[in-house]
Amino acid sequence: MKTSILEKLQSLSERYIEVGALLGEADVIADQNKFRALSKEYAELEPVVQAHNKYCAVQESIDEAKILMDDGDADMLVGGYHNLFRY
Repeated sequence: MKTSILEKLQSLSERYIEVGALLGEADVIADQNKFRALSKEYAELEPVVQAHNKYCAVQESIDEAKILMDDGDADMLVGGYHNLFRY
């Protein structure tokens, strides 16, 4: 994925955390218009942030798998997977 997209997704994730914190502040709760606007923004950001988090988790798993493959552990590459599925 392009760096610019990843940076944008990271900034949206940070904004999501920020809005979540703002929604817990007393002065925001007291101002219905502000609370409503922030709640809407939070709801719009949530699916994007969740998808970004899933992407990051998958990318991390891929990176870890590449490291394991580069290790050249013959047992892991040839027969190691069979032990994972024994009952």
